[in-house]
Amino acid sequence: MKKIIFIIISLILIGGLAGTYFYFKPTASLEDQPPVAILTADSIFSAFETNEAAANLSYLDKVVEISGKVQAMTTDTSGTAISLETSSGMFGVTCKLEANSKVAANYKTGQQVRLKGICTGYLMDVVLIRCVPAN
Repeated sequence: MKKIIFIIISLILIGGLAGTYFYFKPTASLEDQPPVAILTADSIFSAFETNEAAANLSYLDKVVEISGKVQAMTTDTSGTAISLETSSGMFGVTCKLEANSKVAANYKTGQQVRLKGICTGYLMDVVLIRCVPAN
């Protein structure tokens, strides 16, 4: 009986340690990951606007490099988001920088930028998360 209790407690401890490790494990930066595509804000937006299913196959949950002109920047508790202009006028591409990113201060409205991030799909805007400056 003592052996069974010892084994159960050991398994619980091992599971707890493994869970803690994976919960607090830092995510890898996108700086060194190659993009699957290098696009302009207009081209990725029109790809999703014309055929969302095909664009999802090509870009969804993949690292994509985007270039475009900064339309607006917003900051909240989750970090900074940069909206890039498209020919649509109303909608565009939103690049959410990592919460601890210090590069947001380098960008100004109207400036041309190149960012790399993970495409999470198309709502009204095409959304990229965990964005970092592209080299």
